Amino acid sequence: MACLLLVLAQFGIAPGLQAAPAFADKNFNLTSPNDPSKPVPGGVRWYWRMHGEYLERTKKNDFDICFLGDSITQMWPGDIFGKYFGKYKSANFGIGGDRCENVLLRLDDGELKDCTPKLIVLMLGTNNQGMNTAEEVTFGVSIVVKRLREKCPKSRILILGILPSAGTPYDKTTAINAGIAKLADRDMIGYFDFGSKLQDKDKKMLPKMFADTVHLSREGYEEWGKAVAPIVEKLMTKRVSAL
Repeated sequence: MACLLLVLAQFGIAPGLQAAPAFADKNFNLTSPNDPSKPVPGGVRWYWRMHGEYLERTKKNDFDICFLGDSITQMWPGDIFGKYFGKYKSANFGIGGDRCENVLLRLDDGELKDCTPKLIVLMLGTNNQGMNTAEEVTFGVSIVVKRLREKCPKSRILILGILPSAGTPYDKTTAINAGIAKLADRDMIGYFDFGSKLQDKDKKMLPKMFADTVHLSREGYEEWGKAVAPIVEKLMTKRVSAL
């Protein structure tokens, strides 16, 4: 309950945090060869096919919640997703392999154009960790959030923390999450990190929660659903003022 109230406070729904969004400086000093703020296509062979499908879904504009991200979002098991979010008109805009710059291209090329979902759930940055510094990943996520605010100014955005993975030092993931948490405000942007649900007391990844070194198992998706569904429910209802 405490975590729920903390997230809702970021949206001004419950008393608590007083924060201003820390959007990236356009003059950010990039030191890595990969620029997470420059829109480019994803490198997987299914990128354009799936982007095309999401453009068609965008044209239908028949959803009130959109999950946006990479393969971790794309790979939601249908039955578990339905268990926690099936009561909403939802769209899954995840594409395997996507980094911040790939999602930027999708948005610039028309995804979510003229759409006003009540809520956009964003988990992004995992695939940038091996190519960018923690500060640069935060920079990339912040550019994506800015773009979402421009395209969907009436939609709330719930940013989810990057999950632990075997290929990235935990300190780096923690630093990224600390940076993107600062994007939360008391109006339209919130942040929530459920990564601890997937770790033991020593911050080690629980094997049962993962299908491999990065992707979640069914048990991992169950934890995602249990942790995030109560927040989504409150953010989707019209009676949030009753909290």
